[in-house]
Amino acid sequence: MYNNIDDFKPEQLHTLTVSEQIKAYVHPTRIMLLRLLANERRTISSIAGEIDVHPANITHHFRLLEKTGLIRLVEKRDTGKNIEKYYRAIAYNFIVNPDAEQDGKRVNKNALALSILRDNLSVAVKTVQSNDENNVLALLGTTRLKPGDVQKLINKLNGIMKEFNECDSPNGIAYNLNLSIYPNDIGNTAHPGQEIIF
Repeated sequence: MYNNIDDFKPEQLHTLTVSEQIKAYVHPTRIMLLRLLANERRTISSIAGEIDVHPANITHHFRLLEKTGLIRLVEKRDTGKNIEKYYRAIAYNFIVNPDAEQDGKRVNKNALALSILRDNLSVAVKTVQSNDENNVLALLGTTRLKPGDVQKLINKLNGIMKEFNECDSPNGIAYNLNLSIYPNDIGNTAHPGQEIIF
């Protein structure tokens, strides 16, 4: 039996402004799922087979993406044994731009950005604990910067991220690159050039 729910077409670009959607989006696994669901309707099982994981390992990601409205159920098929559910991403591309205010509270964009980075790194820690064969580079430095120098460095970091994205290869191993610059909590007592390298 074939039961088409709707003929949904994703938006070209969807701006994420609500913190719940942003936090759901920025997880590396969920970003990958959204890319796979952008081009065609897919089931949890078909995607699990493609990325070589058990469907139970990604079901909670699908639930969160559906709950936050980033994917939607677009079709159900009765195979006689079970009901296959097909999902689709609401957009081909997403951009993160939090509202200035949510639920009557001012959104601190800087804190949100760093919490996203923290969550991304937490996932990465779990990944490398199970597989120590991939390369990891960790650099953490502290120095005192003049306001004009901060913007120059931000521009250079944007260039590095662009170059990183241009290296994408369908045959490659998935890597994340986190670039951030942020004030620390030790004021002007930082020693220039202080650096931690792994």
